Amino acid sequence: MALLLIVPISLVTLWLGYTLYQRLRFKLPPGPRPWPVVGNLYDIKPVRFRCFAEWAQSYGPIISVWFGSTLNVIVSNSELAKEVLKEHDQQLADRHRSRSAAKFSRDGKDLIWADYGPHYVKVRKVCTLELFTPKRLESLRPIREDEVTTMVESVYNHCTTTGNLGKAILVRKHLGSVAFNNITRLAFGKRFVNSEGVMDEQGVEFKAIVENGLKLGASLAMAEHIPWLRWMFPLEEGAFAKHGARRDRLTRAIMTEHTEARKKSGGAKQHFVDALLTLQDKYDLSEDTIIGLLWDMITAGMDTTAISVEWAMAELIRNPRVQQKVQEELDRVIGLERVMTEADFSSLPYLQCVIKEAMRLHPPTPLMLPHRANANVKVGVPTREVP
Repeated sequence: MALLLIVPISLVTLWLGYTLYQRLRFKLPPGPRPWPVVGNLYDIKPVRFRCFAEWAQSYGPIISVWFGSTLNVIVSNSELAKEVLKEHDQQLADRHRSRSAAKFSRDGKDLIWADYGPHYVKVRKVCTLELFTPKRLESLRPIREDEVTTMVESVYNHCTTTGNLGKAILVRKHLGSVAFNNITRLAFGKRFVNSEGVMDEQGVEFKAIVENGLKLGASLAMAEHIPWLRWMFPLEEGAFAKHGARRDRLTRAIMTEHTEARKKSGGAKQHFVDALLTLQDKYDLSEDTIIGLLWDMITAGMDTTAISVEWAMAELIRNPRVQQKVQEELDRVIGLERVMTEADFSSLPYLQCVIKEAMRLHPPTPLMLPHRANANVKVGVPTREVP
């Protein structure tokens, strides 16, 4: 019995000793005092970035926060951000992938979760020089304008329906629809919802895959930060494999449709799936990388757009004076006889300022995706070490 107790106690003692050695070995940034085993997990408030901002007021612009046994270094001013993201970019460009992120990204074969290296450089080059060029984005402008026009018509029809006259409208529903239709048309080159609002079979499958991915990704949060607890929260290999196969099956079906259509027409369209398929040989892109890039775009471009616009609308309602000035500028520049297009943005400086201020107050990703150091780095003045 005594032997059974000695073994786990010894292991815990060794782990605590190693953790303490690591903390004393480096001159880490200051931060809230961590608890044994759990670190600062129970000190973090639900809105994480506001909690970090409060700690930055107390400990300075660079702080250490322990998620279980994992050290996180947070910087919160422009000078340190430039130092971290530009001067030490190569040493801090790797990604800390959770078990779920590793499964979703095939161990970093996409762009978002890729470590810095030849693959990252190649995929970044594809995005910079091929996918997000001004020419391609301009060619996709009709899709964006068409979806916004459809949303405006949908709002108008909803508000003028007899049973809805004078009633409040749920803006989130319409914003979610336009974001969904916009990103699926840009990425996959097809609209899953018809003019009557009915979603086709592929659209239903697409939404189910997105919802299942969110569910799987959120199921391992605590265990990711305390490695020795992972035996209590084993990875559901079967569920992740089934999700990956389901996602790949849908994506391959859409890719096949585009390949066949391209053979019939003799030319490629500007949608991202067509672009990636035509660039596959030139950049030696694997099928996993193409699928990963497409789903990166969907993940990054769906909810973020709707959330940002909803916050901007909320801030305008809170500030009637600003709302009136925006309306006056729109009436003066656009008038009442036509719908605004992207070409009008340059003539609407006040609206641009409102959008930028809304993004400053409510950025869709207030915390960037975590970077992981691949070497010991010294940051800031006075110098702090990031192991």
